[in-house]
Amino acid sequence: MITMKQILKFAAVAIIAIAPATIWAQTESQPYIMQNITCEQEVTPDELYISITINEKENKGKQSVEELQTKMIKELQSLHIDVEKALTLNFMGSEVSYTTFRRSAVPRTTATYILKLSDADTMQKVVAKLEALGITNISLARTNYSKENEIYNELGAKAMKQAKEAAASLAGAIGQSIGAAISVNSNRYSSGNAQPRLYKARNTMLSEVNIDDIADDGPRIEVGKITYNVNVNVKFLLSE
Repeated sequence: MITMKQILKFAAVAIIAIAPATIWAQTESQPYIMQNITCEQEVTPDELYISITINEKENKGKQSVEELQTKMIKELQSLHIDVEKALTLNFMGSEVSYTTFRRSAVPRTTATYILKLSDADTMQKVVAKLEALGITNISLARTNYSKENEIYNELGAKAMKQAKEAAASLAGAIGQSIGAAISVNSNRYSSGNAQPRLYKARNTMLSEVNIDDIADDGPRIEVGKITYNVNVNVKFLLSE
């Protein structure tokens, strides 16, 4: 029979046996140098999402939403916009495709659409053509850059390279060199203003010119750029 006293004795021996290794692992420290680097890049968005609202009550010609929708689609197609892919109806909190809402027989007095475009030049022509139809509730809802993952990867690699070069330079100043990176923390984020500059002024200007012959040197709608940032915090081992 193994008594409780013997069990406690064996446990105490086991604790004594493993204690040195445990304490050593917890107290061991290695000299390191830490670098915090941020890299950023500004790009022009290539995905512009336009919000268009048609309100039958506000229309002076008393045209129905369906009539204005048909005219709007015709004008968009005249600009070589693939309506099937680019235009969606934002209805009751969910987006459905144009092919879906085209078949809808439910009469509506208000409808909001989302139009996806790729550049500001096309956007300003869309704004002008829709305003000519009496559709004036138009805004730039959001912008995006389709290759943002590539941008983030490039900035991350650039930041890591700069961190290594800076750490090596500092270590060399005291006659040391750096070893492997023992810790890496990375954060990425973007910032930008979706509201296009000159938007309000441009609405008036476009009413006085031929929409299809906008001069290259004339006033234009400019979309705010997006700034992408990647921050890295890296620890490198120091060696003699």
